[in-house]
Amino acid sequence: MTERRRYLRFNTPLELEYRTLTLNPIFGKALAKDLSKEGLRFELKQSLPPGTAVEISLNVPGDNLPVFATGKIAWADGLDAGVRLTKISHEDRARLLEHAYREWLKSFKRIREGTLS
Repeated sequence: MTERRRYLRFNTPLELEYRTLTLNPIFGKALAKDLSKEGLRFELKQSLPPGTAVEISLNVPGDNLPVFATGKIAWADGLDAGVRLTKISHEDRARLLEHAYREWLKSFKRIREGTLS
């Protein structure tokens, strides 16, 4: 299978809240499993079809303000779904990616030191 992603995915769990932008909104809390410059993956409380618009609020550890974004369900496999971010400020995107990069560096350092558990 050919990899279609344009950006590296970081396995950085982040707490989030989501709400569908539909006539009867669906609300939920989840843990982002990974994220990239253009999207993220998390487990839904109920299945949503691709194309469903969602608002997302992500909590970045050590940061007092949540990151707000909107996106669309790009794919769904059962309750696991990928969201392509369609609207997020440059500042919020930078905060997310800086956090993911710091976490990646910590993991890389533990691997190099042989202390990854």
